[in-house]
Amino acid sequence: MQNINEYTKILIIILLAIILIILIIARDFILKRINKNDLEIVKDIVIGREEIQEDFLDSVASPCGTLAVLADGLGKNEAGRLSGIIAVKTIKNMFLEEGSREKIKYFFKKAFNKVNLEIIKRVEKDKGGASVLSVIVIDNFLYYASVGNVMLSVFRKDELTKITEGHSISEVAKNAYYEGKIGRQEALYALKEKKLLHYIGEESFKDIEVYKKPIRLKKNDIIVLMTKGIYEGVRWIELEEILSKTKLTLEEKLDEIIEVAYNNNICNGSIILMRYLGNKK
Repeated sequence: MQNINEYTKILIIILLAIILIILIIARDFILKRINKNDLEIVKDIVIGREEIQEDFLDSVASPCGTLAVLADGLGKNEAGRLSGIIAVKTIKNMFLEEGSREKIKYFFKKAFNKVNLEIIKRVEKDKGGASVLSVIVIDNFLYYASVGNVMLSVFRKDELTKITEGHSISEVAKNAYYEGKIGRQEALYALKEKKLLHYIGEESFKDIEVYKKPIRLKKNDIIVLMTKGIYEGVRWIELEEILSKTKLTLEEKLDEIIEVAYNNNICNGSIILMRYLGNKK
């Protein structure tokens, strides 16, 4: 009788374990379906004048939300390309392994610091780096972090609004002028400079532009992630006109933006469009 009881206990434990596994799989499947249905994502890279393609991008959905990340590498020879690839793959892998629906700022800071260490470790000193932009969409909220001269904007009701400030000397000087930290002549001089002030891959790296509070998305908002090859190659008004075309699919809008950028013979550029399709207004 005792053996039968022990056998019954083992069967119950096995059964409970199987039920737990099924529930976890079902939960992950449902969350992935929710993320997939709420977001439509298209992305592409345009080849411009530069010989080496230093841009890299990717996106992935998980139970913790949907992540998109793009990087614009900088450096000599293959250093920029390698830096961009390291940045995107590191953040994506960390999101899949350590992503959370709660401690998002902590995740961004940890991920960007790890990218910085990986680039320093794998790329010759002071030879490479990258501008990086990453966003996470959870339900109808947008969270972001960036370093360098990549840009995040949101298109809503025929208007494209810039979200990130960037880390070029001109952008930092403009903000310093408005805050009264530098004079007008200093600001005007700095505005002419295109040099990048901060990027991932420098030993002194510390500045991450991260959201103060998440952006509440509305149905049909389009999240736009761009490197300078796109936002410098396509006029802002052209971007708004293309994104406003209601008869075009999101894929067709992307193709038109890429075509304009290519015809303007710009530097290599990359872009991700994410349309929020949720029911929340």
